Amino acid sequence: MRRLLTSLSRSTTARWLMRTLRLHKFGNWWLQHHPLVKKLPNSNVVYRATRLESIPLAVEMFEHENLYDATLLPKDFTTFVDMGCNVGYFTTWLVQLAGGRKLKGLMLDANPDAVAEAQWHAQVNLMPEIVALHGIVGEGSPGEVAEFFLYESNICSTSHVSDVAKLNLKGKWSKISVPCVNIEAKWRQHFGETRCHLLKIDIEGSEMNFLRTEQSFLKLVDSILIEWHKWNVSFVEIKSFLAEQGFDHIKTLEESENMGTAFFRVRHL
Repeated sequence: MRRLLTSLSRSTTARWLMRTLRLHKFGNWWLQHHPLVKKLPNSNVVYRATRLESIPLAVEMFEHENLYDATLLPKDFTTFVDMGCNVGYFTTWLVQLAGGRKLKGLMLDANPDAVAEAQWHAQVNLMPEIVALHGIVGEGSPGEVAEFFLYESNICSTSHVSDVAKLNLKGKWSKISVPCVNIEAKWRQHFGETRCHLLKIDIEGSEMNFLRTEQSFLKLVDSILIEWHKWNVSFVEIKSFLAEQGFDHIKTLEESENMGTAFFRVRHL
């Protein structure tokens, strides 16, 4: 059954057919009760998939290794923040690249189910100083809550109701309330004045809100991997703002009609 589900999830036509016939519900039910658990090659790092849509993401990140450029990461990194962590695959990738170094950092997502999965990945890979947080950034002050829209697939969500129409996805959206989080406060609570070697930002349209409200935290950051969404912000705006904060644009990893991903490094490094 697991081999069948893996094969189906990799096929675009099969995924369309499964969703059309609502067979994806059965696939997700099966995986939630019988997760697909795999060990990464040449290591003891483990990951799992509890939903069909997680499998092709895992294939791209762990098997094809073509989602990110590992050569850009700070040498001997040990600290990070993964904002928009989803089920924790990016963090698991970092654990693999660390090659046995103990990492510490924060993972944050507005989807509580994804946060639980992310925490599982930190625990199973023996990283007790990686903390998973349920919350949202850039949309309010700590103590407040903000509305968030979850798509039926766990690889798509947004904090802006206008984005639901722009994304033009057929399927169910659910509105939930999510606690607002200040990343600097959480970082200092757990790690004090320790520098953050890598800040990954993948927060579905809230990137500029976060950057503007967390300028103090950026002073602790060495490098930034950011996904920007063009209906909310242009790359020129992102680049200009980060330049003012002391970051140089190193590389644009990819860019499409609607979004892009770029890497920045603090100027004094």
